[in-house]
Amino acid sequence: MMSTSDIERLLQAIAISSGANGIIVAHQQRLEAFQSLEQFKSYPGRVTSCIELIGRRSILSVIGSDNVDVTVSAKLYALGIIEEFLKIGYSGLNESDRGQLRTSILLAARQLSVPSAGALPGDGSRRILAIKVASLLSELALREFPQRWQSFVSDMLSPVSNGGLWCEKGADAGDATIGAKICLECMKLITEDCTDSDFNSKISTTRRNDILLGMNEMSSQILPPIFELLSKQFGDVVSSKATLQQMNQYLASNGRTVAQMTQDEQVQYQHQLDRREAAGSLVVDILGTIEKFCGSMPLDWMFKVEDGKDFVAALLHLLQENVANIQVLAVACLQQLSMRKLDENQFFRLVSSLPPALFEASNAAALRASERGVDPNSIDMLVEQLKFHRSLSKMGSTLVTAHLAHITADKNIASGKGPKFDAVSNYLRLLSEMMSHQSGVICGEQINTWVGLLRDPAIVRTKVLSPHLGRVLTAYMNHIVKVNWDDIYEQEHPYSALIEESWDDNDDYNEWLGNMRSKASQLFRAIANMEPEISVTIVHSKLRTMLNAHYNGEPRDRLNLANNELTVKSTACIQIEGATQPLDNILSGMPSWVIDNGSYDEKRMKIRSIVQPLLSELAKMIVSWTPSDLWLKFRRTTLLEALKHYWKYEPSTLPQGVDSILTYLSTKDNPPREELSDDVISLRKKCGVSLVAVSKEVPHLLVPWLAQLSDSAKTLLSSGDLSPTNEMHLYEFLSCVATAVENPVDRSNFVADVVSNSIQKIASQSIQRSIQSPENFLAFLGIAQAGTDPSCVANPEFVRKVTADFSSLFSSLNQLLSVGKRCHEAARKRANGGLPVGRLT
Repeated sequence: MMSTSDIERLLQAIAISSGANGIIVAHQQRLEAFQSLEQFKSYPGRVTSCIELIGRRSILSVIGSDNVDVTVSAKLYALGIIEEFLKIGYSGLNESDRGQLRTSILLAARQLSVPSAGALPGDGSRRILAIKVASLLSELALREFPQRWQSFVSDMLSPVSNGGLWCEKGADAGDATIGAKICLECMKLITEDCTDSDFNSKISTTRRNDILLGMNEMSSQILPPIFELLSKQFGDVVSSKATLQQMNQYLASNGRTVAQMTQDEQVQYQHQLDRREAAGSLVVDILGTIEKFCGSMPLDWMFKVEDGKDFVAALLHLLQENVANIQVLAVACLQQLSMRKLDENQFFRLVSSLPPALFEASNAAALRASERGVDPNSIDMLVEQLKFHRSLSKMGSTLVTAHLAHITADKNIASGKGPKFDAVSNYLRLLSEMMSHQSGVICGEQINTWVGLLRDPAIVRTKVLSPHLGRVLTAYMNHIVKVNWDDIYEQEHPYSALIEESWDDNDDYNEWLGNMRSKASQLFRAIANMEPEISVTIVHSKLRTMLNAHYNGEPRDRLNLANNELTVKSTACIQIEGATQPLDNILSGMPSWVIDNGSYDEKRMKIRSIVQPLLSELAKMIVSWTPSDLWLKFRRTTLLEALKHYWKYEPSTLPQGVDSILTYLSTKDNPPREELSDDVISLRKKCGVSLVAVSKEVPHLLVPWLAQLSDSAKTLLSSGDLSPTNEMHLYEFLSCVATAVENPVDRSNFVADVVSNSIQKIASQSIQRSIQSPENFLAFLGIAQAGTDPSCVANPEFVRKVTADFSSLFSSLNQLLSVGKRCHEAARKRANGGLPVGRLT
């Protein structure tokens, strides 16, 4: 046991190291204090001394002539020493010493729970000590409960007046509830350590199971006081809010503001504010523990209703309260439940209870907004509630995704009738209506759920999805349109504040948008396959509205100052770019019976009679659109490429569409310049890619226009204006068309026309001369000249000539090989390898 003087020196070292009361000491003194504290950690009687320290109600140290209060610092240090001892030396203690250590820590906890006036520091310091004490109690419980510490639950959850740590019934939040906070933190830590087995090797599986079994057996003693405390503190929050509202109304009726209150009024007003915040803080602590219970403890802990104590109903009711983010934490608890394996009754209870609960929460939010004189749908309110809305969307979608089996297995849902069908339908309506939110992150949280629902054949066959798919499709089509982040920086976007709250920066947004578009492709195709009428109607309306609004690039913003044309950041370009993916995915996902001329049942024929005129009008709108701006031509090319899925069945606009793309291949800059700009090169590359994509999809439909295609190709190839990449795209396009020609003579003639330009280049005198000998070939490539005169490689004329010769030879060879390969692959699929055996003699 340390002497009194040794303990005083230890306390002085603690005071110096912690800088208590702002004392100023020399560096050498601080170093010596640190060394003293480190040496104490190896002192054999350190645990006994620490137990004695934490048992004191207040601790003072004499520094010079001053008494310095080191209660918090000394107890934290002592508790840290004990915590370290628990890890390395606790197992060597006998039963008596273990009990004495446990009693000492409980005594320290009770001192915090029942502070006497002026004996302990304020609530902030006591809270720090309380968290440390709770950590030690949880460590002891992990080693002792339930076998050797059978009174653990009663020691923790009995009222202070009965020797426990729990607050007295009806106690207000604050000093009197520190003990309850210790208990809640301790329960949370125990639950974490006993259930996060994938990340926790602190205790063995056997110990973990023993503790969980013990906790479950004592649940009837654990849950009631927690529920009662939650009810009491939430009631205090509501009561204080109501009182504050009445005070504000009283001031307003007298033409005064909060700043004009009398001193007595200020005291009363502040008291209610403090009461609301203290109660809200305690509710947050309770929900933190309940969240762990929801994720790890038996589901009956939350779902069982006994003596009027219903945790699920309480969590649903707490969705209305925004003080201290209580509603967000309530959603977090429900999120943990939604990820569990709920049985059928538990699942349908949540599904049927959430819509009315959220309706009440929405009304409560609207009431709060009206009390503040703010529009409930204003940007400020949306920003304020974004975290709640986002977590709500995630929780709601997780509940469905994790329990699809309950939906598919229910016969009433499959038949489209009954209370369970109504419950699921109402719940899906709630999810789909959430997606009308102006922030895309709300949609982002649900996309996996909707894709999962649409990919489940058993659910697709029911009537439960169809009423909601229109809202779903519209929401995702709106949110995959890229936001111009320059507008956010300049605060020109109508939802700038909301978007800044939703994403950290432009990079974060672009990453989110890429993931969203990738997943949305499946969604669009699935909706088009299940509900072609809904999908075509929406995409037709979207494109018609968009083309009417931006036909000539209106509002013509963010222009290129050099030529007064639109840029990639112009509003018209961004809007049209966002419509391309839905159009392509919807057209590719539609079932063939929607467009072909087959004979089907009455229902399908009725749908087809609606869809086909819309698609025809849609195709004509895109084909007849003739923009003059380069970037609008780029966007039109992407829309034309998307029509390839439609042209498979209705090719009347195909020739005009292909002719437009071929025309764009020769686009030049405005005004003309010697070297093509990057924008023109991008357009030409896109046109080439689009031509290849169309030809691979509908080559047989291009065969009737072989002559026109051949003439157009010859004109483009002979112009000398195409880059090697454009030429390769054009040859690939023509090769695809050639493979669809059934008549061998016509096919051979067409192929001859296609490759004639390449053959002429290879047959030219310069190339023929170059391949007559190795010396000539090296000279043709400029290697020989560079060897004799290295300075020639810096001559622009020489470099330009060698580059042109190289491109002429190898581009021609590459084009011949590409055409030959594609023709060979097509010939292998034909009878007799494509040879006209019947015509051979």
